[in-house]
Amino acid sequence: MTIFGAPLPLPPPDHSAAAVRAALDMVEMIELLNTERIAADKPAIRIGVGIASGEMVAGYTGTQQRATYTCIGDTVNLAARLEAHTKLAKRTILIDPATCMALGGRIPVEPLGAASFRGKAAPLPELGLQSWA
Repeated sequence: MTIFGAPLPLPPPDHSAAAVRAALDMVEMIELLNTERIAADKPAIRIGVGIASGEMVAGYTGTQQRATYTCIGDTVNLAARLEAHTKLAKRTILIDPATCMALGGRIPVEPLGAASFRGKAAPLPELGLQSWA
């Protein structure tokens, strides 16, 4: 899990673009790694990335001897659900409607249609679920 905009906020919409660019870089690096793995007669690695933008609670949890920085909230849960949905959608990166709107067309996206997720009363709208092949 990677967090953009915490503990120090990034001015909107920079956090969304930074998250999507990082995901695209991750996909590119995996493709390069897979070229080497296939040449070494090893199986390719596949990843899925879910990106959601919104409010969350972020901070340290644990004890003074062992603390970790983490975040919780509906946005975090949605990002995890999107990541899991990449397998069903057969897409590497899925983003939520808030991220798509924050991008403002700066990065091209492909609408996939509405999708339902556990913990959500209504499906994400058609233009809300985006991906890159």
